Amino acid sequence: MANKILLIDDEVNLIDPVAYNLKQKGYDTVTAYDGKTGIEAFRREQPELVLLDWTLPDAQGVELLKLIRAEQDFTPVIMLTGRTAKEDIIEGLTAGADDYVTKPFTWEELLARISSVLRRAQQVTQAPGKRLRFGDIIMDTASHRVWLADKELSLSPREYALLEIFMNNPRRVYSRDDLIERVWGLDYDGDTKTVDVHICWLRQKLEEDPARPKILQTVRGFGYRLGG
Repeated sequence: MANKILLIDDEVNLIDPVAYNLKQKGYDTVTAYDGKTGIEAFRREQPELVLLDWTLPDAQGVELLKLIRAEQDFTPVIMLTGRTAKEDIIEGLTAGADDYVTKPFTWEELLARISSVLRRAQQVTQAPGKRLRFGDIIMDTASHRVWLADKELSLSPREYALLEIFMNNPRRVYSRDDLIERVWGLDYDGDTKTVDVHICWLRQKLEEDPARPKILQTVRGFGYRLGG
């Protein structure tokens, strides 16, 4: 069964050729040209991947992303953006984007990003299930659910993937490059600051005092580890 991709972008001259080329590659594609139609299509079509433009006629793409993440965490989202400022990219990643592609982009780059994100999502889905525990954190890899004490946490796919790496190897120090390779893939060519953003977001959910983390600790000059 073909993977279904939802494209939400008001640039018809851009998105229609992309949709056509994706169909030629065997993907089932659905298009929407504004935020309202886009969120309705997301709920109706239940795609395996969303390509989401940053600027839409009736909404900011990042606000639409927050709506998607409020409903569920597991569908990968790639932001399409003409913005190159680090602050904008960090805002999108913090809101729950799995990747971003800066306009103008080549067809080869977009296809590589789509393939990489879908491959990672499928690996998470197909991984054999087991239950991991560290302190008050419990992770069920079969259902992809995480609890802190008695409270279930809502994690994005990248947050979950990062935490699973740490849970499998507590107290091991991982560099940013290690984490980029394991979570974002070898073909990722973005900034390693992306890791810092996701670690910060995880700390907001795991730590009693995120400014003084005791669970996800920084090892200065090396990277991050779970526990002391």
